[in-house]
Amino acid sequence: MSYWTDRQEQLKQSAEKSEAALKKRLEKFYDAEFKRLDKEIAAYYQTYGYDNVIEYRRLLQSLSDEDRTLLMERMDNFAEKYPQYANLMPVRESIYRLDRLQGLQYSVFMTEAEIAGYTNDQIETYLRRLSQQGLNYGMETLGFGKNFYSINDDIVRQFVDVPWCNGENFSTRIWNDTNRLAQYLNQDIAQGFARGDSYDKLVRNLRQRFRNVNRKNAYRLVFTEGTYVMAESSMQPFIQDFDKYHTSPVLDGKTCSICRGMRHETFLMSERQPGVNFPPLHPNCRDSWEVVVDDWDAWIDEYVRKHGGNPNAASDVQKPSEVRWNKIQPKNRLPSAVGAVGAVGTVLTVLGAAELIKYLLGGDEE
Repeated sequence: MSYWTDRQEQLKQSAEKSEAALKKRLEKFYDAEFKRLDKEIAAYYQTYGYDNVIEYRRLLQSLSDEDRTLLMERMDNFAEKYPQYANLMPVRESIYRLDRLQGLQYSVFMTEAEIAGYTNDQIETYLRRLSQQGLNYGMETLGFGKNFYSINDDIVRQFVDVPWCNGENFSTRIWNDTNRLAQYLNQDIAQGFARGDSYDKLVRNLRQRFRNVNRKNAYRLVFTEGTYVMAESSMQPFIQDFDKYHTSPVLDGKTCSICRGMRHETFLMSERQPGVNFPPLHPNCRDSWEVVVDDWDAWIDEYVRKHGGNPNAASDVQKPSEVRWNKIQPKNRLPSAVGAVGAVGTVLTVLGAAELIKYLLGGDEE
């Protein structure tokens, strides 16, 4: 295993541990939110049903004062907890015009809003940590020590909130996904009541869609956005002194033909495009990248010519793929990782990759 491959593998393993912990937190929260929705639907059957079937005409009556108050309190609590999303709440005056069915559907929207807010915060924290790890991986590999960047540094944030595909950032996609799912769930509820579905049948159908789609959407974001952030942030410290790279797929039974077929191709770092020639190449992509240098001896000579240092620090046997970078690294010399601020704006163009855009548009709700 080469030096670069070994370093990338260490980075992947660290990311996978964080990813597994994130998935557990999301699943726990999603299950709790569905239990709350389940309880509310059960109360509707008990209050407005007869013989385990909802009397639909009773749902068309005005929402009770008590239920209206509870719904408004829930909206207020959400706005207090997630002030950045308070503008997404329905206009308060509209609550007074709701019938009972619409009241339940508003509650479904609030459940999905809670999920979106929590998912957004959790994924943002996860991506910022990945960005920090990616940057520090590059800096450590180049000999600048560990923990060069903190999680609060501006450059760390540069890779998290970028609309790198289809003009949308990960937060916009979360809200688009949850709004779509809320519409499907509310349609399921209305149609189930109209058909005379029993409580057990309705909840069973809702649970399947709720769990499968929420998890699928969240995991797709975690995998794909995580791959983007890790790949882009880890490359930044290298772009000043290296020109070429190739993608490095995980070669196993899950490797797709896109990733497998591209692994021998070499690209210019200045021309990298996620979804085209740089990870992620498709939804749920697990690819990373590796530096490509045609002649390491020539590279060392050029590096020392530009920056100073000792060209004899690396022996003929110990090429820079395994070299101790700090031996040829002149003091006070920093790679232009800060150039990431500018690079993000120019490199991360809107993609034309159909598969990646399909991922961003969701499309898997049913």
